Amino acid sequence: MAVSRMALVAIVVVVVVVAGLATYFLTLPKAPGPAVTPTPTPVVTPTPAPGPAPQLRSVKVAILYDPSNPVLKLEGEAAKLAIDEINAGGGILGVKVDYKTWNTMRRVDVAVSAYREAVVDWGAQYVLLEGVTEEMIALMEEGAKLYPQYPHILMYCGMGADVTIKVINEYDKYKFAFRIYTPDYAGNVIGPSSIFWNVKNVIKVNKIALLIEAAAWTEGARKGARYETKHGVIEQKPVRDIAREAGLEVVYEAEIPVGEKDFLKYLEIAYAKGAELIFVMSSWYTDTTTLAKQWATSKARDIYLVLYGGTNAWTIFWDLTGGAALGVLSPITEFESPEDAYPPVAPPTPYYFSVVKKMHEKGLRVDGSAHYYYSAVYHVKEAIEYVARQGRDPNNIDEVIKALETVPCSAHTLLPKDKARLGLTELKVGDFVQKGLFHSYPAGPVALYQFQGRDKFAYIGYGIQNPYVVTWYPEDFIREHYVTFGTFSPPKPPSELRKALGIS
Repeated sequence: MAVSRMALVAIVVVVVVVAGLATYFLTLPKAPGPAVTPTPTPVVTPTPAPGPAPQLRSVKVAILYDPSNPVLKLEGEAAKLAIDEINAGGGILGVKVDYKTWNTMRRVDVAVSAYREAVVDWGAQYVLLEGVTEEMIALMEEGAKLYPQYPHILMYCGMGADVTIKVINEYDKYKFAFRIYTPDYAGNVIGPSSIFWNVKNVIKVNKIALLIEAAAWTEGARKGARYETKHGVIEQKPVRDIAREAGLEVVYEAEIPVGEKDFLKYLEIAYAKGAELIFVMSSWYTDTTTLAKQWATSKARDIYLVLYGGTNAWTIFWDLTGGAALGVLSPITEFESPEDAYPPVAPPTPYYFSVVKKMHEKGLRVDGSAHYYYSAVYHVKEAIEYVARQGRDPNNIDEVIKALETVPCSAHTLLPKDKARLGLTELKVGDFVQKGLFHSYPAGPVALYQFQGRDKFAYIGYGIQNPYVVTWYPEDFIREHYVTFGTFSPPKPPSELRKALGIS
């Protein structure tokens, strides 16, 4: 240590001496000579050391829904469940998620007013709308005015094509808008296609009737559609053409007005036309409980009835109809365990059964939309965390938007991780290539179950041969659940089910 100190002293002395001599010689008078312009010494700005990444300040989620309606409130309650879970686990980047609810009454004017209050007055960065396409379009127009001063993200679960087309063609104006579902030009093709495959190959009927709700989300399904977009042309075939290409004969087709309560006239005509199966494309606007009751007492009661959407997606649809649902075929997404259906149903993701059970423990039902609202909260969480991991500002909504377009939702309850994406995607399912998937999830096949008694659900299912299944699920998933996908229970004719239960 002593040697080192001596060496250091010697170095310092040398430096001081050299510096002194340099100063002395520089101050001596110089001989006259040509003028020389001195070269300026460059100024070197030191590179600042990297500082800590920006910290997340807050996460405010506004939930716009109708809590007074026992059907429509489910989606908002599913989002709350996800938020409560995230907060119980420490929040997002250590910040608890704050949420507040607004009652839209399912009215466009009320929804717009609630939206402004949530974003402007409360400071919501994330808005979840439970509503129809007409509401979402109105909010997008209002949001385009608000976004420059109040950056935020708006999400809803619905099918109307205009939402995604607007985002694609006018991205800078509507980039804040996300559909946490599938656009109708994908969903209303893949869904019916996978069902019609079962109708032809599993149920084994040929003549069908189509009853389609006359709403914005079914316009392409009723009329067909063609969209010119910045990402290419998107074309949609009407459902009648999809059925015919599946080898089915469409003997009757009708549009059901929104709010219709008298379904007997449609059922009687379907019966008179010789339909062997009636396919109803419906939403919450169509009272499928009343429809099932009228079907069960009509001349058409021996015709298979497939309900594509509505309260029939709940396992308690049997109780809601007083048993009139006997024989009805429906997609159901609220099983708590594989054994709730027969053959046992495979969970589409590892998170499916748990969220259904948690909702049931709260006395709430679960439909497909509830799954999507629950999962949307987790997708936002993953996007915010991704931004922070990249060293960028997680409070910057533009950055979160880009992350949502990049990062899949690994905790989605219905979509396989590789499909749970909101970025620009083209995806082939069966023989159909889904285009225009941007700020929207892709569409997958629809499984059918038949109500064969109270708490008795026969899995009509997909069948391992269904092309819309084998191109949707990963190979290892299908191998693991081969019993489910390889085995299914063909539906029983409604008349046979009534006879077995002693119903005349």
